[in-house]
Amino acid sequence: MRARLLAGTIELLQKKPGYLPTTYQLARHVHVSIGTVYRYFTDIESVMDELRTATIHDITTRLATGIGRAMDQAPADAIVTIVETLTSAFEEHEAVVRTAFAAGGSELGGQWKDIERPLLPLARIMPTRIRPDLDDDVLDDLVFLTMGATASLCMRVALFRPAGSDRTMLVATTARMLLAAFEGADSG
Repeated sequence: MRARLLAGTIELLQKKPGYLPTTYQLARHVHVSIGTVYRYFTDIESVMDELRTATIHDITTRLATGIGRAMDQAPADAIVTIVETLTSAFEEHEAVVRTAFAAGGSELGGQWKDIERPLLPLARIMPTRIRPDLDDDVLDDLVFLTMGATASLCMRVALFRPAGSDRTMLVATTARMLLAAFEGADSG
């Protein structure tokens, strides 16, 4: 039942992007009593907390897998793999991510550090391969900036690209921008 309520919430979020449904609307949508909803969740925010946690876990897992696939690729191809992976993850979780933005961005934005933290060691691999001449402090600064830029750019491509735009071209352009940041970094 818990999974059914979570799936029902996602369906409601997809129907009205950015709008947070009520527990009553969820109960009606899933065809259960309001008591059934409250048996599993204290309020709609607790439903959203669980969805955000699952979203963050899935994005983190997919991104770590993408970084792993990218390790043996040429730098330009590796960056495309990472950008494609993160963009696809945002697209898959669009309903939850859009709702976080509509609520002021604090929910997912505040938890973005939970996505980044376990990936920091992996995030250093690509810049280190591309720029082995960089010292640790410069590398840390570069990773800090490019992780934020990657997240922002991938989210724009996934959720906010104009109708009719070429997704493949946007992913490739994002990858080239990130690669340029690595290649152009000052060695200190």
